[in-house]
This record gives sequence, C-alpha cells and structure tokens, in this order.
Amino acid sequence: MRRVISLMISCVVAFAVHAETYVVCVGIGNYSDPNVPNLTKTEADAKAMSEFYRRGTLNVITITGKYATKSQILKSLKSQFARAKADDKIVFFFSGHGYPGGFCPYDMTKIEEGLKYSDVISIMQKCKAKSKFIFADACHSGAIRQNGAESDPKAGNVLLFLSSRGNEYSAESPFLANGYFTKYLLRGLGGGADTNKDKRITARELFNYVSDGVKLQSNNRQHPVMWGKFDDNLTIVEYRKK
Repeated sequence: MRRVISLMISCVVAFAVHAETYVVCVGIGNYSDPNVPNLTKTEADAKAMSEFYRRGTLNVITITGKYATKSQILKSLKSQFARAKADDKIVFFFSGHGYPGGFCPYDMTKIEEGLKYSDVISIMQKCKAKSKFIFADACHSGAIRQNGAESDPKAGNVLLFLSSRGNEYSAESPFLANGYFTKYLLRGLGGGADTNKDKRITARELFNYVSDGVKLQSNNRQHPVMWGKFDDNLTIVEYRKK
C-alpha cells in the first residue's frame, strides 16, 4: 500500500529565521501484525524528511519502526507542538500504511486501534501556531475528505497534503529510494517548486510540482490531494542558497 523514489535536491536549503518550525516525522515499514504487508521505503521517507527539516531547525522528532506505536506518536505530537508559538510552523509527516479514516501505527491490529485523522487534527488545533501542515505518504490518505474533516470548521487552518486519492494506493518502486510522493515533496520543498525564483515555496507551487511529478511517475495512477482553508500563496517554506 505504498511507493518510492530517489532524492536529489539541487540547492542547499536553510529556512528563513522569522519563526521556528516544529516537526514530527513517522515512518513504518514492518508492522507488529504479521498479516500486514511490509513496506520498503517508508522509514527512509521519514528519515529524509527529518534530514531536510534539520537544515533549518533542531525541533525535529523522528519515529520509525516498532517505536511508532499509536501512543508514542500521539505523545510526541502533543509534546512537540505544544512548544510552538503563534508565528511558528508545525509539521506532521507520516509514511506507512493508511486506511480510509486514518494512519496505521506499528501496533495496529484492527481498525479501532488506528491513528485517526481526527486525533491528529485535534492535537494540531490546540497548538498556538498559525501555520499547520500534514504531509502523508499513505494509501487512501485522500479519504480524509470523506471522513468528517471536510465539514469540520476546526480543521480549517490545517493544510493537508496527501499522497493519493481516497480510492488509490500510494506506490513504491524497488528502483527508487523514496516513495513517489515523498520524492517530489522533498524536491519541491528543496527549491524545485519555486517557479518564480523568489526563494519561497507556496502551497500552490508545491502542489503543482508534486502533483505533476507523481502523476508522471505513476503513469497517472496516483493523484496527490491538497486540502484545507488556506490561500494559494501560503508560504510552506522559505530558503536561501549557501
């Protein structure tokens, strides 16, 4: 239930210094339930995203494999995001199995034990930060739009950038280092999406870049989804070349 890709960011990235960024990256390849198929690129995805954000902040938590239990993920989200102030950014990245309604933590054996989208959004809504981002490289992640979040006004200021539509799988390939979505997400954040060369990646620029890349890589079988109440010109990340 996933995908893959190699990451080659051409520019050296450093974030603008106006505010802090608080990040939690989760990647799960093998699950406690032996009936769940293994994934090969998910933990590399989380580590690559963590490495990217560590170029601009020390506030990065990475959780992979057997440590990515539901309780540990929730605990990390609460503690990390509670530190953010109004002008800061918070980021949750997840790479692993997904289901229509949530993400699959390491110790999930039945639907009731899943990490629900609403659980994550609820924690993020309690955070003071005005800029809140969820990046998810998981199958069926686009189904968040059919599971209550779309009609919930409290979810309005969380930008959700999801790897596939609700009825799609997020692919990975043995010939690539990361999933299709994560590959283009990292390239886009690293400067590839900066179409007007103003050293600022906006929501619209990032979506266009990642969506075009993923659709091309997957032969139009995987379609990323970006959702939330935000301006197309919302800044996702700023950077400068060293």
